[in-house]
Amino acid sequence: MDPFSYADLEVLVDDCCNFYHGQLEGRDGAFSKDRRDLAAWVHKFHEGCGTLTGNVKESIERLNESPCVFLMTAHQPNLFAYAGVLRKAVLNHVLAGKIANILKVPVVSFFGVADQDFTDDRWVRCATLPDVERRGGMLELRSNLPEKTLLCKVEKPSKKVLDGWRKEVEDWLKRNLGIVARGPVKIDSGSAGKVLSGNLDSFWSLVEAAHSRAENYSDFTGFILSKIVNEVWNYPTLFARFSECQQIFRRQFETLLFRFDEYSELVRNAVSSVGCLGNGVCDDEFLTVPFWLHCDCGGKARLTAEREGDSFSGVGRCLKCEKEYDVNLGSQEKADISKIADKISARSIVMPLVFFEGLGICSYVGGQGGREYLLQAKYVAEKMFQRFPVAVVWRPHDVYHGVGQVAASMTFEELSGKHLVSDYDPILRSLKENVECVQRETDQLEAEKKRLLGDRNMKREDKIDKLKRLSGQQADIRRLADYTVLVRRLGLLENIGIVMDLHPCIIDYAVNIGLRVTAEQWAGFLSQSGSLSSDMKLISELDHVLPDLGQN
Repeated sequence: MDPFSYADLEVLVDDCCNFYHGQLEGRDGAFSKDRRDLAAWVHKFHEGCGTLTGNVKESIERLNESPCVFLMTAHQPNLFAYAGVLRKAVLNHVLAGKIANILKVPVVSFFGVADQDFTDDRWVRCATLPDVERRGGMLELRSNLPEKTLLCKVEKPSKKVLDGWRKEVEDWLKRNLGIVARGPVKIDSGSAGKVLSGNLDSFWSLVEAAHSRAENYSDFTGFILSKIVNEVWNYPTLFARFSECQQIFRRQFETLLFRFDEYSELVRNAVSSVGCLGNGVCDDEFLTVPFWLHCDCGGKARLTAEREGDSFSGVGRCLKCEKEYDVNLGSQEKADISKIADKISARSIVMPLVFFEGLGICSYVGGQGGREYLLQAKYVAEKMFQRFPVAVVWRPHDVYHGVGQVAASMTFEELSGKHLVSDYDPILRSLKENVECVQRETDQLEAEKKRLLGDRNMKREDKIDKLKRLSGQQADIRRLADYTVLVRRLGLLENIGIVMDLHPCIIDYAVNIGLRVTAEQWAGFLSQSGSLSSDMKLISELDHVLPDLGQN
């Protein structure tokens, strides 16, 4: 049974309230110092981002002074993050309102920006938009980043790169509007284009505002998240950089070092006994101290725990510049990381352990990609008798008529004359069989050609004559089957499937629905249906200009 899957919002709310009553109520004093320290880093982030709104200030005051229920989520600052990243903030916001109404206690939502992660992950470098006519069925906006470098140590993209991305998105919009305009459902592409282009202009103003304030790559991408959540949606959600705020958990890290033998054995057991799918921590994680050490070059070092007598140290090498480290961590009886506290960040399995214990988290909204780490962290926390809050992963599929999705649907109708949903799979399968049949026949003739080339007993003139005849037969097979057209059609059909399954970046929502309306529809769906397991049908701008779109 997956402990992070909830089918119903009300069950999640009840579990959060029960966890608060059983584990947190009346214990705010135990978390007050770490919360106040966090508030300082939160203030710094929002001041730099320009999102120190009235709602944000009020949440910071609650964090500083009054008892409150604390909800958390976190994510890497991805390039134009896909919708699931921002959907976490919406779920936290809706959850906060419901919990506050029941408990009559102020609720604060926190979003941790994992800017200390490496640049190597695809989604910090790449953002996708549905594009049926492009190779792979999508447009990819890409950022060239150095490898094995902390996101907070990379320069923000240049204005030239930023303008290039905008031009790519504008071309994508124009091209897909053109496909929609020639479809069976008639559309005034100029009128629709004006609305969608206006949405893009509004979004890009936000992007440029974030860019102007950012000092590095992670600030650029993280500031976009905050400006959407705090300015456009006017949520009181608090943001902070992990690279800064994790130093407040010195006590929690030192406790893990003090209990390292126990922690290490539990990590080993978590890897072997928790049913993960290969995305959790590696098999030798139990040998590693519970934090990364940040290197001056912008990389990180993984430190292996070593002991000699009473001394305890972490030994390792920077993954980027290969500098060797031998860090004195005091003794296991009295661990001391005071000299490196501002240069460390929690390893994946440890982030929940230090944040949840230090801040008194009541609920955590996780992501699909971090589910295995969360399972392993839950195992370790519970065995160490640490509080592990209610955790949920919410990853529905949004269904809406965006310009890329409608272009794919109309391309399917052009190719097949059939309705996409009901007939896609059998038509794709039939076309694949036709292409494979032609390929088999031509491959058999190609094998015969290779055999002839290796025949040393045949006269050269006879060999050339037979090779020409075989090549002619191959050409006839391809011509009669219209093979080039078949392959093109197959490529488009495969792209259509990719478009329909794609979880696109937030630009797709900003252009086709609008940022504010997207949040309203997500929150409305949660409040009205309460379902955390079903997909969501969203209303787009094209639904307004194409009233018959839902019938096609």
